Amino acid sequence: MTTHVLFREIPDTFDQAIVRRGTPNIDVGQARKQHSAYRQHIEGAGYATTMLAADARFPDSVFVEDPVVIVGRTALITRLGTASRVGEEVFVAEMLASHLDIVSMAPPATLEGGDVFIVNETIYVGRSERTNQEGINQLSEVAAQHELGVVPVDVSGVLHLKSAVLPIDSETVVVTPGTVDESMLAAFRVIHEDDTERHRFSALPLQSGVVIVTKDSPRTSEQVAALGQEVIPIDVSEIQAADGGLTCMSVMFSVAFDK
Repeated sequence: MTTHVLFREIPDTFDQAIVRRGTPNIDVGQARKQHSAYRQHIEGAGYATTMLAADARFPDSVFVEDPVVIVGRTALITRLGTASRVGEEVFVAEMLASHLDIVSMAPPATLEGGDVFIVNETIYVGRSERTNQEGINQLSEVAAQHELGVVPVDVSGVLHLKSAVLPIDSETVVVTPGTVDESMLAAFRVIHEDDTERHRFSALPLQSGVVIVTKDSPRTSEQVAALGQEVIPIDVSEIQAADGGLTCMSVMFSVAFDK
């Protein structure tokens, strides 16, 4: 069993990525440099990696987390919540089909991987702009097959659940105040994103024990470090300009990868 990470290259059209408000102002070349540094940190933590080619038809396709949710040996191929992104999932499904059991969502479900995290045998799933109740229902069917519980969490004011709640370890989450009902997170120790860094903090825990964090959120990162975590700040400003963060550019899964 080896833990692998799936990435996708940044397309030339990344400066046309969807954002919740306004028009993105993205330097594609700089975004590629930041994406490369991000990958190097993950590879340096001991993961095997696979890179999917860019496709200019899909400006947002670097956010490879959204088209799939992996539960055990099942890859649930999602129905993306924005019409312009429909089709990104095809390439992800083709890559994973040799290694995992593929299950595809049926309409009218929509769900994006940025709305899902799994901790302590429980799947937390955001009910958001991109994920509807039918999407949660179909995810729950897969979860039941793996004897996992599902906790739906209503999300407001942000794109995805992981824009509002980020697991740091099995006991701790960082929450942007006012975006979720924190009673749904009673199983966790909650750290609040610093008010001066609102919507800027993102984090990705790695198997090496390091947590990579966004460079422009030092006060929130200090709270994480105070728990005894080793944090490494990295600059992903161009990714953040497209409403992205550190979790959405990769998909991690552990399987017997080679046949």
